[in-house]
Formats: sequence, structure tokens, C-alpha cells
Amino acid sequence: MDNELFEEKLQEFVTWLIGNGDSISTAERRARRIKALKKSINIEKLAMKQIYSYIESRMRKGIKKKTLRIEMKDLEYWFKFLGMNTKLPTFKKEPAPEPFIPSDDLIKNILNYCEKQPNKEVWLRNKLIIETFIFTGARIGELVNINLEDLKDGSLYIRSEKNERNRLVPLPDNLFKELLEYINKYRMNTDSRALFTSKKGRMDYNYIRKVIKELGKKFGKPELHPHSFRHYYATTLLANGMDIRMVQILLGHASISSTQIYTHISQQKVGEIARDILNRLFRLEKILGNSGQKVQIHVGAEPVRYGGTGI
Repeated sequence: MDNELFEEKLQEFVTWLIGNGDSISTAERRARRIKALKKSINIEKLAMKQIYSYIESRMRKGIKKKTLRIEMKDLEYWFKFLGMNTKLPTFKKEPAPEPFIPSDDLIKNILNYCEKQPNKEVWLRNKLIIETFIFTGARIGELVNINLEDLKDGSLYIRSEKNERNRLVPLPDNLFKELLEYINKYRMNTDSRALFTSKKGRMDYNYIRKVIKELGKKFGKPELHPHSFRHYYATTLLANGMDIRMVQILLGHASISSTQIYTHISQQKVGEIARDILNRLFRLEKILGNSGQKVQIHVGAEPVRYGGTGI
């Protein structure tokens, strides 16, 4: 299969996946993995021996079973699309690693950097994309599908990309005003409906991923990705006392069990904050008199002076 024919087939595969229930972003991710697998496996016909060899070589390189499990599932879909039903190797699920959650300082640095860039059409837009992630918990597939009419009355209407719940999410006043200014002054009028646009029309997944990845690298966090901001949104709401049922509604989760993963992360975050506060309380330093001498005291153990003598 030559490259031109393969690219056509790959686009047909994306359309087939979407027709069978995948979101656009999921379908496109599967297609990218099939394109990568084509370099190592004959994807025009099923050759189990070759697949087993591929799995072995990947495992010897230290590739995680989760990655292999995803690749094998994508291959199953691909072969099914080609008319070949098969069952490929599966792998036992490993414990999921803790998701990366950006710090307040990292977010502040990134937003400040975007704000200082001269090209407002590009960088005010990029800043607002990141702020929309941060303040709505939107997935990347949901964000690229936001239309102008979805911004109204200080809120943003978000269509779920995972057959969960569409939702109306409140926006901070400043973000709402910034979005209106962007629309009126800086938005590229290359798509009649899309909120976030580029010179080619509606913003696409790959550009947004690339921008956020590069910003993460710039500030020493190459693991930063669009979904990191969804984690930040959920854990921040929970850490500040919002009821988990409310967080579920704002995230659009069909089941509260999907939201509960963030309770553990949030408790961990609260624990870290509490530890810092307690450490500061129990390590207070006080300068005595004019001597400049520092002493470490515990809470409630203020030095008291009697007749000029510190006791």
C-alpha cells in the first residue's frame, strides 16, 4: 500500500471509528498509533508471529504494558475495519500512575509568558485557551468544538466528547471579559462559528498539544499536557471544599466514581499544604532584642522577659 493510498485509508478508518462511537480526538489518536505501528508491523495482513516479536522487542526496551495494551487494541480496531476479526494479546492492568497536576506557580509563569508576547492574535488566544482549560476543566476535544454562541451570560456551554453530560460551566468575570475582548479585537475570522481560530480555521488538537508541550518544556515540566489542567481544575475545587457531586456536574462525569479519583489526589494536596503550615508553625524563628540572635520556638512557647532576663 503506497503512502497516498494509506493516508486515504487512514482517514476512512477515522470516519469508521467515529461512526462506531469514538470521539474525534480518540479516533485521531488511534489513527496516529496505526501510522506509527506501520513502521514495525505489516498492517495489511494479520501475522501473529510478527506481532509477538514486536511485543517482545518493545518489552525489552522497557515500554509499559499499558502502552502495549493500547497499541494492541488499536490494531484490533484496524483489522476489524479491514474486515479481519481477531483477538490480539492483552496485558494485565498496572496501577495507574498519579496524574501530573501543574502547580500554581507553573500556571502563573505560563500565563505571564503568554501575556508578554507581542502577537496578540496568537498569544492572547493561546493564553485564553489555557485559562479556559484551567477554569472549566474542559477536555481538549471539547475545547476545540466550542462555538461563539456557547459563550453567554458569564458561562460557557461545553459539549461532552465522551457521551457523558453536556454542561454549562461558570466563568470567572475577568476571563469572560477577556474572551469578549479577544472576539472583538483579535480573533481570526477564518471560521464562522469557532471560538478559537487559527489562520486555517478552527483550532486543531495537534497545535494545542504542541503549544502546551513546548510551554511545559520551557518551564521545566515536559510532562505538561492539556488534560493536566482538567486535573488541576478538579483538585482545586475539591481542595477548596466544593462538594464532590458539584464537581461531578462541572466535569460532566456520568458517574461519580469517575470523579472520586480526584478525592485521593485532593486529600494528598490538602495534606501537603497542611504539612507546610505545621512545619512553619513549629519552626518559628524570633530575633531577641538588639543582639540579632535567632531562637527557634514552638507554638505557644513565646520567650518571656522578667527583669530584663529572657526566660
